[in-house]
Amino acid sequence: MTDRRSSSGFVLVFSLVLAFCAGMILAGTLGYVSYAARQSAVAAARSSCRLAAMSAIEKVKEDVYLAFKKRMGNKSVLGTHVYDWFTTGWSATGVGSDGFRVDFDTALVPLRTNDKFPALTDLRVRLRSAPVNDGNRAQVTFFATASRVTGSGTPVSVTIAERVAFGVDRSKVFDYAYFVNNYGWFEGSTITANGDVRANGDMSLSQSPKVNGNVYAAVNRELGVWGDIKNGTGTMDSKSTYRSTQYGTSNRARPLQKMSDDGGYNAPDTVTSDVLTAPTRLNGNLAEGLDMPWISGLNDYINYGQEPEMQSTLSQGGVYYIDNRLSNKNRENYGYYQGTGPSGDASLPDNYALVLEGTQSNPIHIHGPVVVSNDVVIKGYVTGQGTIYSSRNIHIVGDIKYVNPPNWANKEAASNNGNSTKDLLCLAARGNIVMGDCTSSSWLDSTLKKVLTQAPYVQPYECAKETDENGHWKAWSDGDIGYPKTDDPSSSDRFAGNYTAADGGNKVAQEPVYRQEWNGRRWQNVLDHYEYKSATGRRYYDSVVPPNEIADRAKTAITQIDAVLYNNHGIFGKLGQCTINGSLVCRNEGMIFSGKLYLNWDYRLYSGSPENVMNQLVGMPLGTGRPIVQFWQEVPDVWSAD
Repeated sequence: MTDRRSSSGFVLVFSLVLAFCAGMILAGTLGYVSYAARQSAVAAARSSCRLAAMSAIEKVKEDVYLAFKKRMGNKSVLGTHVYDWFTTGWSATGVGSDGFRVDFDTALVPLRTNDKFPALTDLRVRLRSAPVNDGNRAQVTFFATASRVTGSGTPVSVTIAERVAFGVDRSKVFDYAYFVNNYGWFEGSTITANGDVRANGDMSLSQSPKVNGNVYAAVNRELGVWGDIKNGTGTMDSKSTYRSTQYGTSNRARPLQKMSDDGGYNAPDTVTSDVLTAPTRLNGNLAEGLDMPWISGLNDYINYGQEPEMQSTLSQGGVYYIDNRLSNKNRENYGYYQGTGPSGDASLPDNYALVLEGTQSNPIHIHGPVVVSNDVVIKGYVTGQGTIYSSRNIHIVGDIKYVNPPNWANKEAASNNGNSTKDLLCLAARGNIVMGDCTSSSWLDSTLKKVLTQAPYVQPYECAKETDENGHWKAWSDGDIGYPKTDDPSSSDRFAGNYTAADGGNKVAQEPVYRQEWNGRRWQNVLDHYEYKSATGRRYYDSVVPPNEIADRAKTAITQIDAVLYNNHGIFGKLGQCTINGSLVCRNEGMIFSGKLYLNWDYRLYSGSPENVMNQLVGMPLGTGRPIVQFWQEVPDVWSAD
């Protein structure tokens, strides 16, 4: 007979063991679930901290860029000393000086939180070492830490290190055959642009001008315009026609090679039909247009031209120093002209002005950036590579031709056949670039006066300002030459857009002195010389030099300009049937031409060209570049929070 008591005890023990095992399994499962939940919460917290740290660096990086750009005043700048802003006032918690400091702690904006992700217990950006000047940029390494405590009380912290380069870059405005900051107008069937054209504002295309490239317009909030392409459309050549046609100066129209990451430059590998890229309205993608740097702080270029590796020179006839009264062994005279003006009287308004007239056998020689402290009058043959900076106006009074021009006989694709070493001249004026004989009574006729005084051709625009160490207004950057009003801080910061008005400065006036000569039949008056004096009533388009210095050189119409033309204000005047080989960049444009006008973009100006010459040796205007991330990584939090 079976013992029921023994059987019951066995069942009880087995049940207890089974319950214990189930409890252990349940406890283990619950423990694992709890551990997994905690780890998941930690992982989620780490991800949110990583996002917060990266966002903090992005916020600080943008603030530093905007402060640096404001400090530079969107100037055209050169030389390593511009990076002093980063190194002079740096600390663990901020960078900058001169009233434009960025404090990292006040720059940060905490991220929104919710019940799932409690508030950050720490969010900070710090520098562990001073910014480094690598010769072209200031390298700044940011460390950002974000910390949280999970719902279960687990502390989580993430630190991100990111090295960012700040500095100046080649300005993208030189990617265009024609760039106008205000109102662009291509009006007439006899104008041809071989390259892209663009306006920071509306662009007018009327009477079917020819644009072998793209046409861009951009929103301009200052002018209150949407960036429309108005008044019709342009035309363009088929590729076969473009290959076989020489526009203006032979072999100077740029090749069909792709020259832009945005696919805009007539790339044969992307254009399937036998036509060039059609004009395109891109105002939706070009929200604020391109920054056009102000030529300001010419001391930057003087200092740069005097550096041992540069030693900029401007001369004729092999005299390789600036002021022929001084020895070229004196390095302080490189890159800076301060000679007596053409009147010969240092007390007159043309003091430091320079007249240049090169011939094929005795051309103008240039190397690097050269600063002239007054007006420049120029015509003739040029050789070398460099930029002439005028503290006021540049007057083109005749043809400007390279002795050794580039040549793109192959229209299909460019190759570096030595074009990178061929002549390149940039004319850069703080004031205006004026073409033709502006001293003639017929120069300012009704047509030219219209485009120099009336909207939409010229429009009021904001002028650059100089600030003190606290960031407060000190002076107008171009106030000494009348923009917007000379030494008038109470006036608007907008130039009125009338280039025929008086600018508040003086110029040289001349009075002829005659002598009598016997011609065999009677006595007659013959010009002996001019007497010069200072005169008021100088207009924005006037030159400070004696009128005969322009009139005697501007007797024939301008038919060719080999140069990049750049200035703070306007490019205007009268041309004949003319070809401009280079790039034309200004805020307002008012050129009147006879017959036909060709604008051939110099392909070497594009940074991606195998023949690129956009380097600091030429010394062309630069602008504040966007920050460039050189690396980033997650690192241990091995540094303190102060």
